[in-house]
Amino acid sequence: MSDVSNAASGAAIAVKGLKKAFGSIEVIRGIDISFPHRERHLIIGPNGAGKTTFFNLLNGQYAPSAGRIEFLDADVTHMPVRQRALLGLGRTFQIASLFQDLSVRDNLSIAAGAPEVAARSGRSGEETVDSALRFSGLDGDRAVRHLSYGEQRRLEIAMGLATAPKLLLLDEPMAGLTQIERGLVAERIVELSASTGILLIEHDLEVALKLADRLTVLHLGQVVAHGAVDAVMDDPFVRKIYLG
Repeated sequence: MSDVSNAASGAAIAVKGLKKAFGSIEVIRGIDISFPHRERHLIIGPNGAGKTTFFNLLNGQYAPSAGRIEFLDADVTHMPVRQRALLGLGRTFQIASLFQDLSVRDNLSIAAGAPEVAARSGRSGEETVDSALRFSGLDGDRAVRHLSYGEQRRLEIAMGLATAPKLLLLDEPMAGLTQIERGLVAERIVELSASTGILLIEHDLEVALKLADRLTVLHLGQVVAHGAVDAVMDDPFVRKIYLG
């Protein structure tokens, strides 16, 4: 199998001995891995591999059953979601979570509103919102409920940018999009990675593999391969998982 990295000091985020069980069912079964700063890192795996549970542990939605999580070298294992977000850990979800009755600009303003965002970005809230609005390519005055699904996905990523994250977790940002919309979102992700690290879960491998600097494969709650994209995809065990 490809190399599995241990948690290391200086990583954007690192975990050691991470486990999560729901009752008697162990979904994450002891993960040791670290992700460097400013890297587009793709996480893949079959359904039930534990990908979204892993993200939920990283951003604090779930408490681990065992193990340690470090973000920017700080122990955040038992830190709540909001506190991790204030440190610069951003997250989007499989289903867009937006304020439907508010405008695009208002949604971005809410995301950029915390004082910690201005401190991280070195810009005023208005400047941050304007930058995120340009990034989205959307009309700031439009109500979210009038946006297409693909436009809402672009807005959600722009809201992630508006929080000035040090690391952004993107959970299937291309789910349900047309081929053209996937291309637009892919362009936005590449732009975003110039200023922040990206951890990406995505089932559309045709698009996602072209985006990734490195690749991690989860299977039954464990890391089974981790490294350069071509090397991981050529791994016999990974090929067996996906091709049978």
